[in-house]
Amino acid sequence: MNQDTSIPKFNASTDEVSEMLGLNINSASVASTSVELPVSQSDLPVANLPVVANIQSAVKSVEQTTKAKTSAAAGHLHDELQSLESKKSNRPLYLRIILVVLPFAAIFVVGLFLYFFFFSSFNFGSIFNSKPAAQTPKQTAIQLLEQQDLAAFQSWMSGYYYEIRDPKLLDPEADNSGNGLSNFQKYLLNLNPKSYDTMGLNMADSQALSEGIDPSTGNLLSDNQKGIMSKYIDMEAVMNRLALANLQNQGQVAGINIRSNGTFVNSNTAVAPSQNQNQSQNQNSILNSSYPSVVSSNNLDINTSIPGRLEIPDLKINVPIIFSQDPKNFDQDLQIGVVHYPGTAMPGQIGTTYIAGHSSNYIWAKGDYNQIFSHLGDLGDNASFTITVVQKNGKNAILHYVVTTRKQYSPVDQSQFINTGKSLVALSTCWPVGSTAKRLVVFGQLVQVEK
Repeated sequence: MNQDTSIPKFNASTDEVSEMLGLNINSASVASTSVELPVSQSDLPVANLPVVANIQSAVKSVEQTTKAKTSAAAGHLHDELQSLESKKSNRPLYLRIILVVLPFAAIFVVGLFLYFFFFSSFNFGSIFNSKPAAQTPKQTAIQLLEQQDLAAFQSWMSGYYYEIRDPKLLDPEADNSGNGLSNFQKYLLNLNPKSYDTMGLNMADSQALSEGIDPSTGNLLSDNQKGIMSKYIDMEAVMNRLALANLQNQGQVAGINIRSNGTFVNSNTAVAPSQNQNQSQNQNSILNSSYPSVVSSNNLDINTSIPGRLEIPDLKINVPIIFSQDPKNFDQDLQIGVVHYPGTAMPGQIGTTYIAGHSSNYIWAKGDYNQIFSHLGDLGDNASFTITVVQKNGKNAILHYVVTTRKQYSPVDQSQFINTGKSLVALSTCWPVGSTAKRLVVFGQLVQVEK
């Protein structure tokens, strides 16, 4: 059966239907149907409602208030500016100049600080690390007594000096005789301030005191003298000053000759050959070290205003080195570290760098280093230690030493300051512990320098 598969044809829609379906809309009809909206506020249906009127009124009120406040603030600011200008004009001329220059000065100071901080060798750490000098109880006590008895002291001194032209001779802290005792300490003990050895005992008056002998009589110390020493005299500091005074005044001290071996004798006193032999053997033991000699670091420009540091690992010692400027300060300096004897070689130089520290002190004496060298005798040969110093360029230098020998000396024995062709350090303390009669000195030789 043959089926008709052709697509059926429909008649075009009528204009009415097309219009109903929107299929026959042209631009003319669109233009003709445009709606005209109201453009005037009064034409809006809500224009005359009370809420809208209130909003408009509020807006106008805010605008008026804002304008008034702005005008008032501007007027106030103007008045303030006029007042400020008036005050400036009324300031003294010097104050106005300072106010003008001050900002530039501040900029200059900041620039100077930055220059020193980044480009200079100035060490700012020294400002904060420096420590005030300590004051020992004995020193405090004797200074108070000096103030009270100054007139009596000066009268006493005038009995020994017919005419005093040098005011230093009347200084209570000075040591006119060079035996380690201050003039005022001699006044308290009634010892001749001009005499090194008052009774000719072949020892300094301070040595006699350390052995319990009255230098003015040769007898044992009285209880009164013992009380004076206990309250006013630090014998370890005295013996340090005695040793340094003899170092600085080799040859002739208060009429007593000093032989090269450091023994004090009168002109009619002989020195036993065995003493000279022992001194010579000791010097040889120091010189004949098995360690190679290191060229000294004479180019180390040490800043002595900054403490150095001594480290001895075997004894667990880590202590500041105070570069003492005056023997009178030994009492204070020994409270804040160990002291370098002024006038002896600086660390790294050819010669002997002499450093002393406390081995004992009174239990009531203040200070962190009163027994710092109490075990110095335990330091064996070949033990190592270091000294660190700050150079003037701000850089540290570390000097390494090795122990070569040790010996006990009389405080006035000059061989403990032996100068050789090597760079040595002598670590010294009063010995035995609790006594000031002898000095234990441990020698170390420079073997390496780190810069």
